[in-house]
Amino acid sequence: MKTLLTMTTAIGVASAAFAIPAAAADVTLKIAHVLPDGDPRDQGADKIVELVEADGRCDVDGQVFPSGQLGMFNDINEGVQFGSIEMSVMPASYIVGTEPLFGIFDFPFFWPAEVDALLELHRSPAMAELATEMEKHNMVMLDVWHTGYKQWTGNKPLNELNAYDGLVSRVMPSPVLAEQQKAFGLNPVTMPFPETYSALQSGAIDAQENPIPTSWNMKFHEVQSHVTMTYHGNLDQVILVNKPWWEGLSEGCKSAIMDAMPEANKVTLDQTMMQEENAMADFAAQGVEIVEVTAEQRDAMRDAVLPPVLDFYLANNGERGAELLEMFQSQMGGS
Repeated sequence: MKTLLTMTTAIGVASAAFAIPAAAADVTLKIAHVLPDGDPRDQGADKIVELVEADGRCDVDGQVFPSGQLGMFNDINEGVQFGSIEMSVMPASYIVGTEPLFGIFDFPFFWPAEVDALLELHRSPAMAELATEMEKHNMVMLDVWHTGYKQWTGNKPLNELNAYDGLVSRVMPSPVLAEQQKAFGLNPVTMPFPETYSALQSGAIDAQENPIPTSWNMKFHEVQSHVTMTYHGNLDQVILVNKPWWEGLSEGCKSAIMDAMPEANKVTLDQTMMQEENAMADFAAQGVEIVEVTAEQRDAMRDAVLPPVLDFYLANNGERGAELLEMFQSQMGGS
Protein backbone atom coordinates (compact mmCIF):
# COMPACT_ATOMS: atom_id res chain seq x y z
CA MET A 1 0.00 0.00 0.00
CA LYS A 2 2.80 2.39 0.90
CA THR A 3 4.57 1.56 -2.41
CA LEU A 4 1.42 2.26 -4.45
CA LEU A 5 0.92 5.60 -2.69
CA THR A 6 4.52 6.56 -3.36
CA MET A 7 4.18 5.70 -7.05
CA THR A 8 0.91 7.61 -7.33
CA THR A 9 2.48 10.66 -5.70
CA ALA A 10 5.47 10.48 -8.01
CA ILE A 11 3.25 10.26 -11.08
CA GLY A 12 1.23 13.24 -9.83
CA VAL A 13 4.38 15.31 -9.33
CA ALA A 14 5.67 14.39 -12.77
CA SER A 15 2.34 15.25 -14.37
CA ALA A 16 2.31 18.62 -12.66
CA ALA A 17 5.83 19.32 -13.85
CA PHE A 18 4.84 18.74 -17.45
CA ALA A 19 1.36 20.31 -17.25
CA ILE A 20 0.57 22.71 -20.07
CA PRO A 21 -0.19 26.18 -18.65
CA ALA A 22 -3.63 27.60 -19.30
CA ALA A 23 -3.68 29.50 -22.56
CA ALA A 24 -3.92 33.26 -22.31
CA ALA A 25 -7.14 34.82 -23.52
CA ASP A 26 -7.17 36.05 -27.09
CA VAL A 27 -8.33 39.53 -26.06
CA THR A 28 -7.28 41.76 -23.18
CA LEU A 29 -9.84 44.33 -22.02
CA LYS A 30 -8.80 46.88 -19.43
CA ILE A 31 -11.56 49.35 -18.48
CA ALA A 32 -10.40 52.45 -16.62
CA HIS A 33 -12.20 55.22 -14.72
CA VAL A 34 -11.47 57.44 -11.72
CA LEU A 35 -14.48 56.99 -9.43
CA PRO A 36 -14.44 54.70 -6.37
CA ASP A 37 -15.18 50.99 -6.48
CA GLY A 38 -18.97 50.61 -6.31
CA ASP A 39 -19.84 53.88 -8.06
CA PRO A 40 -22.62 53.38 -10.67
CA ARG A 41 -20.22 53.66 -13.61
CA ASP A 42 -17.90 51.16 -11.91
CA GLN A 43 -20.78 48.70 -11.64
CA GLY A 44 -21.59 49.28 -15.29
CA ALA A 45 -17.99 48.53 -16.24
CA ASP A 46 -18.08 45.37 -14.09
CA LYS A 47 -21.19 44.25 -15.97
CA ILE A 48 -19.39 44.59 -19.32
CA VAL A 49 -16.59 42.34 -18.09
CA GLU A 50 -19.04 39.83 -16.60
CA LEU A 51 -21.12 39.53 -19.77
CA VAL A 52 -18.29 39.53 -22.29
CA GLU A 53 -16.22 36.98 -20.38
CA ALA A 54 -19.29 34.69 -20.27
CA ASP A 55 -19.97 35.13 -23.99
CA GLY A 56 -18.68 32.26 -26.11
CA ARG A 57 -18.13 34.53 -29.09
CA CYS A 58 -15.12 36.20 -27.49
CA ASP A 59 -12.20 34.77 -25.50
CA VAL A 60 -11.49 37.80 -23.35
CA ASP A 61 -9.67 38.57 -20.12
CA GLY A 62 -11.36 41.67 -18.72
CA GLN A 63 -10.56 43.80 -15.70
CA VAL A 64 -11.92 47.07 -14.35
CA PHE A 65 -9.51 49.60 -12.84
CA PRO A 66 -11.44 52.12 -10.68
CA SER A 67 -10.21 55.04 -8.58
CA GLY A 68 -7.62 56.27 -11.06
CA GLN A 69 -5.51 53.11 -10.75
CA LEU A 70 -4.33 53.60 -14.34
CA GLY A 71 -3.98 57.35 -13.96
CA MET A 72 -6.29 60.32 -13.87
CA PHE A 73 -8.52 61.55 -16.67
CA ASN A 74 -5.80 62.84 -18.98
CA ASP A 75 -3.72 59.69 -18.48
CA ILE A 76 -6.70 57.46 -19.20
CA ASN A 77 -7.73 59.48 -22.22
CA GLU A 78 -4.22 59.28 -23.68
CA GLY A 79 -4.04 55.58 -22.77
CA VAL A 80 -7.13 54.83 -24.84
CA GLN A 81 -5.99 57.10 -27.65
CA PHE A 82 -2.58 55.43 -27.94
CA GLY A 83 -3.60 51.87 -27.06
CA SER A 84 -2.24 51.10 -23.59
CA ILE A 85 -5.83 51.06 -22.25
CA GLU A 86 -8.56 49.39 -24.29
CA MET A 87 -11.67 51.11 -22.86
CA SER A 88 -12.58 54.06 -20.65
CA VAL A 89 -15.68 55.33 -18.88
CA MET A 90 -15.14 59.07 -19.08
CA PRO A 91 -17.23 62.18 -18.40
CA ALA A 92 -17.66 63.93 -21.73
CA SER A 93 -16.17 67.09 -20.18
CA TYR A 94 -12.77 65.38 -20.17
CA ILE A 95 -12.97 64.68 -23.89
CA VAL A 96 -13.29 68.37 -24.81
CA GLY A 97 -9.53 68.92 -24.66
CA THR A 98 -9.17 66.24 -27.34
CA GLU A 99 -12.32 67.04 -29.31
CA PRO A 100 -13.82 70.52 -28.67
CA LEU A 101 -17.10 69.58 -30.37
CA PHE A 102 -17.85 67.38 -27.34
CA GLY A 103 -18.41 70.59 -25.38
CA ILE A 104 -22.04 70.23 -26.41
CA PHE A 105 -22.41 67.75 -23.54
CA ASP A 106 -21.63 70.59 -21.11
CA PHE A 107 -24.43 72.93 -22.14
CA PRO A 108 -26.39 74.12 -19.07
CA PHE A 109 -30.20 74.13 -18.98
CA PHE A 110 -30.20 72.52 -22.44
CA TRP A 111 -30.74 68.77 -22.16
CA PRO A 112 -34.12 67.06 -21.60
CA ALA A 113 -35.24 67.19 -17.98
CA GLU A 114 -36.90 63.78 -18.28
CA VAL A 115 -34.54 60.82 -18.13
CA ASP A 116 -36.39 58.82 -20.79
CA ALA A 117 -36.16 61.73 -23.24
CA LEU A 118 -32.45 62.12 -22.45
CA LEU A 119 -31.80 58.42 -23.04
CA GLU A 120 -33.63 58.65 -26.36
CA LEU A 121 -31.34 61.53 -27.33
CA HIS A 122 -28.33 59.37 -26.45
CA ARG A 123 -29.52 56.89 -29.10
CA SER A 124 -30.34 59.54 -31.70
CA PRO A 125 -28.78 60.22 -35.11
CA ALA A 126 -27.44 63.49 -33.67
CA MET A 127 -25.43 61.58 -31.04
CA ALA A 128 -24.25 59.07 -33.64
CA GLU A 129 -23.04 61.98 -35.78
CA LEU A 130 -21.17 63.51 -32.84
CA ALA A 131 -19.59 60.12 -32.11
CA THR A 132 -17.90 60.07 -35.53
CA GLU A 133 -15.70 62.98 -34.43
CA MET A 134 -13.69 60.67 -32.14
CA GLU A 135 -12.40 58.46 -34.94
CA LYS A 136 -9.87 61.02 -36.12
CA HIS A 137 -8.43 60.84 -32.59
CA ASN A 138 -7.87 57.07 -32.81
CA MET A 139 -10.90 56.31 -30.63
CA VAL A 140 -14.39 54.89 -31.14
CA MET A 141 -17.37 55.91 -29.01
CA LEU A 142 -19.55 52.88 -28.20
CA ASP A 143 -22.17 54.30 -25.85
CA VAL A 144 -23.27 57.10 -23.53
CA TRP A 145 -24.28 56.38 -19.91
CA HIS A 146 -26.35 58.72 -17.77
CA THR A 147 -25.03 59.17 -14.22
CA GLY A 148 -27.33 61.89 -13.00
CA TYR A 149 -28.30 65.54 -13.26
CA LYS A 150 -25.93 68.09 -11.78
CA GLN A 151 -26.71 69.90 -8.53
CA TRP A 152 -24.59 72.51 -6.77
CA THR A 153 -23.10 71.99 -3.32
CA GLY A 154 -22.01 74.93 -1.18
CA ASN A 155 -22.23 76.37 2.29
CA LYS A 156 -25.32 78.44 1.57
CA PRO A 157 -28.40 78.19 -0.67
CA LEU A 158 -27.56 78.71 -4.35
CA ASN A 159 -31.11 79.09 -5.65
CA GLU A 160 -30.73 82.73 -6.73
CA LEU A 161 -28.32 83.85 -9.42
CA ASN A 162 -26.76 86.55 -7.22
CA ALA A 163 -25.84 83.91 -4.61
CA TYR A 164 -23.09 82.67 -6.94
CA ASP A 165 -21.36 86.03 -7.32
CA GLY A 166 -17.68 85.84 -6.41
CA LEU A 167 -17.67 82.23 -5.20
CA VAL A 168 -14.74 80.05 -6.21
CA SER A 169 -15.80 76.77 -7.77
CA ARG A 170 -14.09 73.66 -9.00
CA VAL A 171 -14.55 73.10 -12.73
CA MET A 172 -13.68 70.19 -14.99
CA PRO A 173 -11.20 71.01 -17.79
CA SER A 174 -13.84 72.00 -20.32
CA PRO A 175 -13.79 75.55 -21.69
CA VAL A 176 -17.57 75.34 -22.11
CA LEU A 177 -18.00 74.53 -18.41
CA ALA A 178 -15.65 77.35 -17.47
CA GLU A 179 -17.76 79.73 -19.56
CA GLN A 180 -20.90 78.38 -17.86
CA GLN A 181 -19.48 79.04 -14.42
CA LYS A 182 -18.44 82.57 -15.35
CA ALA A 183 -21.99 83.19 -16.57
CA PHE A 184 -23.23 82.10 -13.15
CA GLY A 185 -20.89 84.70 -11.62
CA LEU A 186 -18.43 82.13 -10.28
CA ASN A 187 -14.63 82.10 -10.35
CA PRO A 188 -13.83 78.68 -11.82
CA VAL A 189 -10.68 76.79 -10.80
CA THR A 190 -9.51 73.58 -12.49
CA MET A 191 -8.10 70.92 -10.18
CA PRO A 192 -7.80 67.12 -10.13
CA PHE A 193 -11.05 65.60 -8.94
CA PRO A 194 -9.53 63.77 -5.92
CA GLU A 195 -8.28 67.13 -4.57
CA THR A 196 -11.78 68.63 -4.52
CA TYR A 197 -12.69 67.32 -1.05
CA SER A 198 -9.67 68.89 0.66
CA ALA A 199 -10.13 72.12 -1.30
CA LEU A 200 -13.74 72.37 -0.08
CA GLN A 201 -12.69 71.46 3.44
CA SER A 202 -9.98 74.12 3.56
CA GLY A 203 -12.13 76.80 1.94
CA ALA A 204 -9.83 77.09 -1.08
CA ILE A 205 -13.00 76.64 -3.13
CA ASP A 206 -16.60 77.34 -2.13
CA ALA A 207 -18.72 75.17 -4.39
CA GLN A 208 -18.78 72.32 -6.88
CA GLU A 209 -21.28 70.78 -9.31
CA ASN A 210 -22.03 67.09 -9.65
CA PRO A 211 -24.90 64.63 -9.62
CA ILE A 212 -26.02 63.53 -6.16
CA PRO A 213 -24.44 60.03 -6.29
CA THR A 214 -21.05 61.45 -7.31
CA SER A 215 -21.07 64.07 -4.54
CA TRP A 216 -22.16 61.40 -2.07
CA ASN A 217 -19.54 58.84 -3.13
CA MET A 218 -16.87 61.53 -2.87
CA LYS A 219 -18.25 62.49 0.58
CA PHE A 220 -18.55 66.18 -0.28
CA HIS A 221 -21.50 66.40 2.12
CA GLU A 222 -18.97 66.09 4.96
CA VAL A 223 -17.52 69.48 4.02
CA GLN A 224 -20.53 71.25 2.43
CA SER A 225 -23.69 72.21 4.29
CA HIS A 226 -26.12 72.77 1.39
CA VAL A 227 -27.17 70.95 -1.77
CA THR A 228 -29.14 73.10 -4.22
CA MET A 229 -31.29 71.16 -6.68
CA THR A 230 -30.71 73.12 -9.87
CA TYR A 231 -30.73 70.22 -12.38
CA HIS A 232 -28.70 72.55 -14.58
CA GLY A 233 -26.79 69.90 -16.50
CA ASN A 234 -26.01 66.22 -16.63
CA LEU A 235 -22.90 64.17 -16.15
CA ASP A 236 -23.03 61.78 -19.09
CA GLN A 237 -20.29 59.19 -19.40
CA VAL A 238 -18.76 58.46 -22.79
CA ILE A 239 -17.59 54.89 -23.41
CA LEU A 240 -14.50 55.01 -25.60
CA VAL A 241 -12.27 52.28 -27.01
CA ASN A 242 -8.96 52.36 -28.83
CA LYS A 243 -9.75 52.34 -32.57
CA PRO A 244 -7.01 49.93 -33.79
CA TRP A 245 -7.83 47.53 -30.94
CA TRP A 246 -11.53 47.68 -31.81
CA GLU A 247 -10.95 47.20 -35.53
CA GLY A 248 -8.69 44.22 -34.79
CA LEU A 249 -11.39 42.33 -32.89
CA SER A 250 -13.33 39.50 -34.48
CA GLU A 251 -16.92 40.22 -35.40
CA GLY A 252 -17.93 37.87 -32.59
CA CYS A 253 -16.00 39.91 -30.02
CA LYS A 254 -17.40 43.18 -31.30
CA SER A 255 -20.93 41.78 -31.11
CA ALA A 256 -20.34 40.45 -27.58
CA ILE A 257 -19.16 43.86 -26.37
CA MET A 258 -21.94 45.77 -28.11
CA ASP A 259 -24.57 43.31 -26.82
CA ALA A 260 -23.27 43.90 -23.28
CA MET A 261 -23.62 47.68 -23.54
CA PRO A 262 -27.41 48.03 -23.01
CA GLU A 263 -27.28 45.93 -19.84
CA ALA A 264 -24.25 47.84 -18.54
CA ASN A 265 -26.02 51.10 -19.39
CA LYS A 266 -29.10 49.95 -17.44
CA VAL A 267 -27.05 48.83 -14.43
CA THR A 268 -25.38 52.24 -14.35
CA LEU A 269 -28.70 54.07 -14.58
CA ASP A 270 -30.43 51.86 -12.00
CA GLN A 271 -27.55 52.23 -9.57
CA THR A 272 -27.49 56.00 -10.15
CA MET A 273 -31.18 56.24 -9.20
CA MET A 274 -30.80 53.95 -6.21
CA GLN A 275 -27.73 55.73 -4.91
CA GLU A 276 -29.45 59.08 -5.35
CA GLU A 277 -32.24 57.90 -3.03
CA ASN A 278 -29.73 56.56 -0.51
CA ALA A 279 -27.68 59.76 -0.70
CA MET A 280 -30.65 62.04 -0.10
CA ALA A 281 -31.62 60.00 2.97
CA ASP A 282 -28.03 60.18 4.20
CA PHE A 283 -27.87 63.93 3.60
CA ALA A 284 -31.01 64.39 5.72
CA ALA A 285 -29.54 62.24 8.47
CA GLN A 286 -26.30 64.26 8.37
CA GLY A 287 -28.16 67.57 8.59
CA VAL A 288 -27.32 68.71 5.05
CA GLU A 289 -29.89 71.26 3.87
CA ILE A 290 -31.59 70.41 0.58
CA VAL A 291 -32.54 73.61 -1.25
CA GLU A 292 -35.26 73.38 -3.90
CA VAL A 293 -35.30 75.79 -6.84
CA THR A 294 -38.55 77.25 -8.16
CA ALA A 295 -39.38 77.26 -11.86
CA GLU A 296 -38.99 81.04 -11.92
CA GLN A 297 -35.54 80.88 -10.29
CA ARG A 298 -34.41 78.18 -12.70
CA ASP A 299 -35.69 80.11 -15.72
CA ALA A 300 -33.79 83.19 -14.55
CA MET A 301 -30.60 81.12 -14.31
CA ARG A 302 -31.18 79.59 -17.73
CA ASP A 303 -31.76 82.97 -19.37
CA ALA A 304 -28.53 84.32 -17.89
CA VAL A 305 -26.29 81.30 -18.39
CA LEU A 306 -27.25 79.38 -21.54
CA PRO A 307 -27.03 82.13 -24.22
CA PRO A 308 -23.40 83.12 -23.57
CA VAL A 309 -22.41 79.44 -23.43
CA LEU A 310 -24.04 78.76 -26.81
CA ASP A 311 -22.32 81.83 -28.27
CA PHE A 312 -18.97 80.65 -26.91
CA TYR A 313 -19.41 77.15 -28.35
CA LEU A 314 -20.42 78.41 -31.77
CA ALA A 315 -17.59 80.97 -31.88
CA ASN A 316 -15.07 78.23 -31.17
CA ASN A 317 -16.49 75.40 -33.27
CA GLY A 318 -17.56 77.08 -36.50
CA GLU A 319 -19.89 75.53 -39.04
CA ARG A 320 -19.49 71.98 -37.73
CA GLY A 321 -20.46 73.10 -34.23
CA ALA A 322 -23.50 74.92 -35.61
CA GLU A 323 -24.49 71.85 -37.64
CA LEU A 324 -24.30 69.55 -34.59
CA LEU A 325 -26.16 72.00 -32.38
CA GLU A 326 -28.94 72.25 -34.96
CA MET A 327 -29.14 68.46 -35.14
CA PHE A 328 -29.58 68.13 -31.36
CA GLN A 329 -32.08 70.97 -31.21
CA SER A 330 -34.07 69.42 -34.04
CA GLN A 331 -33.99 66.06 -32.29
CA MET A 332 -35.42 67.70 -29.16
CA GLY A 333 -38.01 69.58 -31.17
CA GLY A 334 -36.66 73.00 -30.17
CA SER A 335 -34.64 75.78 -31.66
